[in-house]
Amino acid sequence: MKENYRGYLDGLRFTEEEKRAMTDRLMAAAEEGQGRRRSVRPLRRLMPLGAAAALVLTLGVGAGAAGVLKAPAEVFSDLFGGRPAQTEIVDRIGRPIDASATADGITITADAILGDRHSYAIVYSIARDDGTPLTEGLAPDGNGLLPLMFESGWTDVGRVDGKTGSAWFYDADPTDASIQYVEVCTVDGTLRQGTARADFRGLRTVSGGETRTIAQGDWGLKFQFAFRDSTVELPAGQSFRKDGMTYTLDRVELSPLSYQVSYTVDRAAEFSDAPSGRMPEEDGNVLDQFLTGVTVTLRKRDGTELDLTNSGGSIVPKKGMTQCRKGDVLPEIVPLDEVESLTIGGVTIPVPVDVEK
Repeated sequence: MKENYRGYLDGLRFTEEEKRAMTDRLMAAAEEGQGRRRSVRPLRRLMPLGAAAALVLTLGVGAGAAGVLKAPAEVFSDLFGGRPAQTEIVDRIGRPIDASATADGITITADAILGDRHSYAIVYSIARDDGTPLTEGLAPDGNGLLPLMFESGWTDVGRVDGKTGSAWFYDADPTDASIQYVEVCTVDGTLRQGTARADFRGLRTVSGGETRTIAQGDWGLKFQFAFRDSTVELPAGQSFRKDGMTYTLDRVELSPLSYQVSYTVDRAAEFSDAPSGRMPEEDGNVLDQFLTGVTVTLRKRDGTELDLTNSGGSIVPKKGMTQCRKGDVLPEIVPLDEVESLTIGGVTIPVPVDVEK
């Protein structure tokens, strides 16, 4: 199962048309200095567009005790790897969750959470109360993803400056009656631990571009948004040249779950004044120059590499310069003592073996 998800992710590449479509989803925020902040939505999807869950920020209400706690390693092994070293990390930084809500004959339970300074992953289980499998009549695609979506639904973890992420459905254990729904997110700024609220409405199947409602329920959950942050800061201040511009690394952070890099470019990004949702092709070129075109590679000590280039982030033109942030959840849990280096653009930053100490 894990190989399906991660292989699909690693194989994603984007055409010029897709880049323009992603640029169309740039979100303009408040004016800042002499420029505008641009937050880029996910540069990857773990679910085909037609079956994507609606990523709508909502406030959930109500909560119930599920009564059964699952170890984080049990919940996340299919998604982020199940080697002993990975299992140890997941159980150390993850937390089980005990919250559920029932509506329209279906119960949604928050199983477990992983998190760090900038990213988190939450797994929910969904099951009919009468034990009838939700997958009856449904077939997963070649990547193990189920053709399901919520009419609306997302987890509110508190105020964040910007947020990118993915969500998808899968069946962790075909022998039981439950299926799983996963949210994976990276935020600008720093996550604050506290209380998370989730609200899901209208569970639907998707087939041939048409939807069918399975349950029209409204499921509200509230639970503790808590985990152990294992983020470390790597040396920054280095510069590299690209497209005639100088990129200077301001901050480089890495955890077993995700990475985030902040850098300044010595030229202001110039966006058009086209209405939101109608970004022209030239803005896609700006996106390539300042964000998606900056390569990021994590190299392990065994010689294998993870290409992290297709990550979300933000662009803030300001006073003749551009401040950029780029980050993402890793395709697998990577113990930091297994990381040899992180390369951003033309800069390679070695990672000491004892970086976690």
